[in-house]
Amino acid sequence: MPKLDAAKYLADSYLDEIAATIEIRQSYTNIVVGMAGRLMGALGQDGAAKATVQQALKHKAVDPSAFYKPLMVQVNGVFENYIRSLTKAIVEERFETVELYTNLEQGFRNDHITHAARVLTYVKAGSVMGVAYSFDNLLTNLGKGLSGQKGYKLNPEIYTKLMGNCTAERMEKLFSALMLPEPFSEKLGQNAQLKAYFADRAKGRVADRAREQLDEQLNLRNDIVHGDLTRTVDLTELQDTLGFFRALISSLDQLVRT
Repeated sequence: MPKLDAAKYLADSYLDEIAATIEIRQSYTNIVVGMAGRLMGALGQDGAAKATVQQALKHKAVDPSAFYKPLMVQVNGVFENYIRSLTKAIVEERFETVELYTNLEQGFRNDHITHAARVLTYVKAGSVMGVAYSFDNLLTNLGKGLSGQKGYKLNPEIYTKLMGNCTAERMEKLFSALMLPEPFSEKLGQNAQLKAYFADRAKGRVADRAREQLDEQLNLRNDIVHGDLTRTVDLTELQDTLGFFRALISSLDQLVRT
């Protein structure tokens, strides 16, 4: 499924960018700060270059947690974007390919109409929680489907528009609506990368730990976003978060293809 491939590739690319950003910060610590004396000596009489190094050294005492916390939020954002992309891929490649809306399974249609109706409750406001949305497009597509016309669209964004943070419980409801396997079943725990992350080969336990870890990550993300200034993040914690979401995305990608 090309769109599933694209969803995972994009998520992996964003996580690679975050990993590279972490490396840049480490290079500052290891090279500019750690080798300051040798740098200054090597620069000789180049006053401008020395001034640049001295300026950079003024920031060496800044708590790195101030740098790590926004990256932690960004990692969570990459995961949320992946879930939106995965949803779009599944809807467009598995359901919109069915010729008529009425040929889709009743359970799927019921969930689809329910999600559409929830979004349409905002039609009077003209936006969904302050964000512009094309209600006319949704109504037109829904009308095409329900009236048995060909070329209908399912507006996959309706599944995630009101979802909020991708908690484990919300993920389970989303996967059920899309007729996908349970996201935290033993099938998830079969993934080699997730097993390696938890250093555990018991697939049921791996799946349970993934479910717990996801909610813990979201709690941390919310603490940061909502201004808990006492919450610090160190490099080990950030790298662990990066490793967890890499493994979770890999396992979900494998799961939805089964």
